[in-house]
Amino acid sequence: MTITLDELPSVAKQLLNGLSAGDVLALSGPLASGKTTLTQAILKEMGYEGRVTSPTFVLEKHYPVDYKGLKEVVHLDFYRLKPEELTTFGWKDYLGDDTALTIIEWPEIGLEHLPKNIKTIRLEIIDEQTRNFLFSKNFGF
Repeated sequence: MTITLDELPSVAKQLLNGLSAGDVLALSGPLASGKTTLTQAILKEMGYEGRVTSPTFVLEKHYPVDYKGLKEVVHLDFYRLKPEELTTFGWKDYLGDDTALTIIEWPEIGLEHLPKNIKTIRLEIIDEQTRNFLFSKNFGF
């Protein structure tokens, strides 16, 4: 699916229809492809009004929400980590939490640690305002 940044809110709404509490959403793509921007759009669609920033340097951020049974969005970023470092903090505790949606940027760094049923989106840069989204089969659209 090719989208412009102006279409991101409607894509976030569509994505939320395919996501449930306990899901893990993995966002993959090059730097500046829009992983954090997509996360911001998802949280905004959920009614979150606070500031959403990349967790690259802090590794994880938690956003309280009240959206269709979800109470929290956990936003993780594996960019600065080596695969062996993924065992040094408790990020796995959030996987499958039935009150949370977990969003992971740079999941390819820790694929062997992730559940097999994750939903992935690969973001590709077309130009400054346009991205191509490639969805994993388990999204159902």
